Amino acid sequence: MFVYLKSRYDFEYEFPVYPGHGTVLDLKKVTGNEWYAEAMDAYTELRKRVDKIYIIGFSMGGVFAAHIAQQAEVERLFLIAPAFDYTKITKIGELGLTPTHFSEHMKLNMYGKIKNRVKDIPFRAFQEFKNIIKLKREGLENVTADTLIVHGTLDLLVPYKSSVETAGKIQGAELELLEGAPHLFAYTEESQLELNILAERFLFKHN
Repeated sequence: MFVYLKSRYDFEYEFPVYPGHGTVLDLKKVTGNEWYAEAMDAYTELRKRVDKIYIIGFSMGGVFAAHIAQQAEVERLFLIAPAFDYTKITKIGELGLTPTHFSEHMKLNMYGKIKNRVKDIPFRAFQEFKNIIKLKREGLENVTADTLIVHGTLDLLVPYKSSVETAGKIQGAELELLEGAPHLFAYTEESQLELNILAERFLFKHN
């Protein structure tokens, strides 16, 4: 999505890479507070160069983006599968997925595409994720930025119903549910195309 938008529009940007993330994962010692600080630092640096800020946040980054929008001036907020909740194995039945949904998800081979990274995620990092999400997901009713939330209905990691609830808490927020899209939009060309169109329309066509 970023490559698509940058090829069509000229804009300043900051692209935070959370400590321990990147090409090689090293999550043994980093904390959720460090991840959030990196996102806030990116906002601060961008604020020095521009007078309007749009934030795009994916998954955990979506939670951070919404929290920053409560603390600082943000014009537009684009949240992609924001992780205000996560799917517990014991409650996967509550997603309302049919056998067809699971079959389609298997065809996408999501695990096969990320398994080399998953093995490098220690349990401690998951605990840090849970703790920082719990700390930063409150106060959504205080967000005043124009907001668009996009979530796939085939997301097995973050239940799309959490985005339905989030849209109800942020005044004026728009919600787009992409039928059959998984958590990792970038791995499916069709979902990525839809996301590109939605991002362009929301961030640039309304100017």
